[in-house]
Amino acid sequence: MTAEFGIGSNGSMSKPPQKYVQARPYAKPEAAAARLLEIAKAIGADRRGMIPIGAWNATFLNRDKANVAEYTLGRDHLIAGGFIEMDGSGGYIVWGPNCAPADRTEMSAELQFPAASLGLR
Repeated sequence: MTAEFGIGSNGSMSKPPQKYVQARPYAKPEAAAARLLEIAKAIGADRRGMIPIGAWNATFLNRDKANVAEYTLGRDHLIAGGFIEMDGSGGYIVWGPNCAPADRTEMSAELQFPAASLGLR
């Protein structure tokens, strides 16, 4: 019998349980912040200069498979750095004073006016 096997409570031989830890690419605030900023730039701001937080959250949490703690660390890092600010309603983010003008993207016409892009004027 090798050392890697043990005897279970029912007398059977089995391997001890192993934990598989998955690497978390957004565990560091800087990495999460960089990805969140990239997402914000991809979405862009509407005519009022606002980025809907729902699209921002969904991309990071659902598509990128990040967790809420990683999201919070990244968001707080961007706010502390002055790259973004939260709108008073909590439903939008806006570009902060430290965000470079070249990074201040705007939404495409399709995202600003989804009904028009579907022919529903």
